[in-house]
Amino acid sequence: MNSMTGFARSEVTIQSQLFSLEIKSVNHRFLDVRYRLPSGFSGLEMELTEEIRKFCERGSMEVTLRHQPLAEKGRISGNTRFAVDEKALESLLKATQQLENLSQKKWEIQISDLIQSQRILIPIEDSEEKSLGLKEVIPLFQSTLSLLVKMRREEGEKLKKILRDGVNEMQLTLQSITKLSPLQKEKIKDRLETRLSQWKLAEPVEPRRLEWEVAILAEKSDITEEIDRLKSHFEAFLESLNSSKPIGRKLDFLAQELNREVNTIASKTSLMEITQLTVELKATIEKLREQVQNVE
Repeated sequence: MNSMTGFARSEVTIQSQLFSLEIKSVNHRFLDVRYRLPSGFSGLEMELTEEIRKFCERGSMEVTLRHQPLAEKGRISGNTRFAVDEKALESLLKATQQLENLSQKKWEIQISDLIQSQRILIPIEDSEEKSLGLKEVIPLFQSTLSLLVKMRREEGEKLKKILRDGVNEMQLTLQSITKLSPLQKEKIKDRLETRLSQWKLAEPVEPRRLEWEVAILAEKSDITEEIDRLKSHFEAFLESLNSSKPIGRKLDFLAQELNREVNTIASKTSLMEITQLTVELKATIEKLREQVQNVE
């Protein structure tokens, strides 16, 4: 059983650049992948998504790829180089000379001005170096994805224990309800006789008629079927926890069915003790449903 929550980060050095990849995963009804990739890497999205689908069926994921140049022998080396636009430089020099003649002032051109203008010294991305980086992204992604899958599996094991403990707790509570259930008939009879005595009827109710009324009310209050269905749901829930397939949707459905049966018991019972136990069951089911939302 896997959780949908996880995080993984990996780094790799490609020539003179450091590439770092992060994958975050949280719960979601379906598989939803969003990317934050540098310019020139967006073409990988489809291939990366297909790789994710091999290991993950549900979850909202955010894939972030960053890269930065590394210091190399006292300088910064990356995949950016500069070229000189000679015609633009010639035009700038002529315009500067004309400006000096008109203003009778000396105008000095700083190298920083040429860099900032990006008209004389033009930055150019080295496509060959970048293409080498693209080749390395897939292995980097695969290794990071493996770490994420491992974490989701480990979180799933923790969730499995929490869910199993919750079901075991509910099974013990259901055993108490099962023991109390036969007492409902006597409780109904006592309550009916008490009310009849309070009404002070002119003639006493025939014993057979009283037994008949008690039988009708006891039938309406019978919770045997609900108890049996709860036991069946508990077994299905525990069996599902050992499945290697995604079971989040199934567990969510079973949790809803558990809640439905407990609500029915609460509405039918005539014993306050059983009512209190159903409150405990509903509280545990609510906790389980919160945890189930994170199961793949």
